[in-house]
Amino acid sequence: MDRTHGTRLTRTSLALSLLLAALAATAPAAAVLCTLDNVPAATLLLPFFELNLDDPNGETTLFSVANASAGATVAHVVLWTDLGVPTLFFDIYLTGYDVQSVNLRDVIVNGRLPQTADAAEDPEDTISPKGPLSQDTSFPGCQGILPPTPLPAFFTAHLAASHTGKPSAVLKGQCAGVDHGDNFARGYVTIDALNDCSTRFPSDPGYFGPGGDASDANVLVGDYFYVDSHLAYARGGNLVRLEADPQAFKPGDATFYELFVNGSAADGREPLPTTWSARFLFGGTFNAGTEVVVWREAQTVPAPFACGGSSLTGGFPLSVTNGAVFDEQEQAEGLPLGRPCPPVPGDCQLILPPGSWATTRTQVGSAQFPVSFFFGWYVADFQNAQPPPGAFGGRQAWLGIDMNSNRKISVALAGTPLDSGCGPVAPVP
Repeated sequence: MDRTHGTRLTRTSLALSLLLAALAATAPAAAVLCTLDNVPAATLLLPFFELNLDDPNGETTLFSVANASAGATVAHVVLWTDLGVPTLFFDIYLTGYDVQSVNLRDVIVNGRLPQTADAAEDPEDTISPKGPLSQDTSFPGCQGILPPTPLPAFFTAHLAASHTGKPSAVLKGQCAGVDHGDNFARGYVTIDALNDCSTRFPSDPGYFGPGGDASDANVLVGDYFYVDSHLAYARGGNLVRLEADPQAFKPGDATFYELFVNGSAADGREPLPTTWSARFLFGGTFNAGTEVVVWREAQTVPAPFACGGSSLTGGFPLSVTNGAVFDEQEQAEGLPLGRPCPPVPGDCQLILPPGSWATTRTQVGSAQFPVSFFFGWYVADFQNAQPPPGAFGGRQAWLGIDMNSNRKISVALAGTPLDSGCGPVAPVP
């Protein structure tokens, strides 16, 4: 090897070493509590998922979770129905700077869970191999949990039934979601950083608080995709990041998991805002229109319920305190019937708008979201207008939009919050 070539290799190796050292020393990005900034967090939210159970090549939802720190962590994944009833949890072990992807078709239909394991359960480092900058360690409680075994057929049947609003044998014939008249599984997903492997839902005692399973480490990031192989179409975005700071919240403060900790703020997670706005269009190049995704907080802790009739759970369906749609000339109308918004005070109230359930995806201009304008923007206070006695939930929300052109090109955006979940509710114009 000539001297010039050797010098180049030395310089390249030195540059690579410096880069790796810089990465190892990198601290998480600075965060501002009670704002939805795009930084590592202790909890991630996939606000909506959908899965075509009739077509193995039809629409499915994928998400990833990554560890933004050098230290190892455990991520606790929970599936919830579109009425906020939890149905499944599983743990994902992540070495430092690790990332794991999950296809919900693998989980709900095939019963396959992500194969990961900590150092104690993976001594040969073959299941969750460690990178040169990553830490690999052992966590309490992971023996017998990681790597997870496949879900039995009776449980995948339970998942399919629960997420399509059908009776589940596991729930003794009760239901857990809305029956939309099709065979699409719907719901949302939460992912929490853990101190140990857990066999609890966030609603279970011992999950949060001192000595609890949940960690306050803001180290998780992630993204999601909706994929339809038949249409050769995919769209996606970032998972919602919810930071934790146990010193920032006191009993009675709003927090993300407030319903499940009885308002004690033991979860320490920042709450979501209440008033949201987003642009929409359904014409011109974006001829497939705009879909609005809304996640809503339940008013009471959701639980399985008797199928049929009106015995829904969690205080659903939810109404909305106020809202309006504006066109590009600032003309306004209320929802859902296109009523003028003035002249009658309060006539913009939304009775059953998009967002009646814990999670929904609705086409703007459809029967569920009727508007007279082709281009404009939408603003709503998602605080429930008719809370039941004793309810302290039903205020938090998240809104996103997907503007697409003939299902070939899409622009997926988070809506714009007009207030903070930690402050007063912003008034709707």
